[in-house]
Amino acid sequence: MPVFYTPQIDKMKAILDEEESRHIIKVLRMTEGDTVELVDGKGNYCKGIISVPDPKACQVRIRDIDPGYLHRDYYLHIAIAPTKSSDRFEWFLEKATEIGVDEISPIICARSERNRIRHDRSQKVLITAMKQCGRALLPTLNKEISLKNFLHNSSADIKLLAHCNTDRSQSIFAEPVKDLSWIIMIGPEGDFTPREIEEAIQMNYREINMGEAVYRTETAGILACHTLSLLYQNKT
Repeated sequence: MPVFYTPQIDKMKAILDEEESRHIIKVLRMTEGDTVELVDGKGNYCKGIISVPDPKACQVRIRDIDPGYLHRDYYLHIAIAPTKSSDRFEWFLEKATEIGVDEISPIICARSERNRIRHDRSQKVLITAMKQCGRALLPTLNKEISLKNFLHNSSADIKLLAHCNTDRSQSIFAEPVKDLSWIIMIGPEGDFTPREIEEAIQMNYREINMGEAVYRTETAGILACHTLSLLYQNKT
C-alpha cells in the first residue's frame, strides 16, 4: 500500500494537501471508508480511514499512530558540498533518506563547483524517498552555508571530517553510544584545502578516512550514513 505524507496530523484527523489528495482520489480512485497509511515527517506512522474524499483536501480519520517509527539511537548531521551535477546531489539526498539521516547542510567550500541547490526540488526528493522506503522522519535540509560559518556554528557530540589525505590508520567512527549526535563533513570534488582542514581541526573536528578508494562526494556521503547505520545495528 502506498504511504502518503502530510505534516497536518493530530490524534484524530489528518488533512492532506492538494497533490496528495488528488493522487489518492483521482489516480488511485480511493473513496470514503478506504484505509490509508500516512507519515508526518516527524516520526509518526499512522493508519486511518478516508472520511472526506475531497481531491483538494482529503481528510482521514486516524485509527492507529506509531510514534517514533523506525527510530534510531543517534542523530546524524551530514554537511556536504553540493556536487557539480545536481542529479548526483539529489541521488545523495534520496539514498541518505532511505538509509537514515536527520539533517543535511550544503556547505560551500573553496573548491566547490556549485554554490546553490534547488530547495523546492530537493525537498520533493526527500519527501518521495521518505514515503518510498517507509520511514516517518523527514530530514531537515538547511540553506547553503559557507564552510567557515558552518564550522563556527556547528555543534555535536562527535564531529568528523572526511578527506582524501587522511592517514589510513584513522578509524572512521568511535564506539556507538546511544543518543549521541554526530556531524560528518564531506568536501567537494576537489576535496577540502589544507587550510580548511586545519580550520576544522581547530574547531575540534577529528579527521577520518572513508576507506581504501577515492570516492565521489555523493558516494562518500552515502558511505558515511551507511557505516554509522551498520555500526549501531551491530551494537544492538
